[in-house]
Amino acid sequence: MIDKNKITATIKYTLPEIELQINSLENASKMRFYGIANLDYLKPYEKLLSDMKRIREDLVGKYDEAIQDNKAFESGVLETYNGDMSDE
Repeated sequence: MIDKNKITATIKYTLPEIELQINSLENASKMRFYGIANLDYLKPYEKLLSDMKRIREDLVGKYDEAIQDNKAFESGVLETYNGDMSDE
């Protein structure tokens, strides 16, 4: 038997695409269909929404870390370089 949980894919998203996906999933999770009392059909959407929000948080966190690292690098270089290229 094949374990479907071990079958994965890598998908590349931009932050705006993630936001669009989240917005679509939030809208889909708010929809209710007449005559369907059991809301179990929403579980996959809610799980995907949760995953997309986590991915967005991770991506924003990594972006913020990269900005901070870049600022630290730039300030370190600018503070130590005085413009003198001589060997003295």
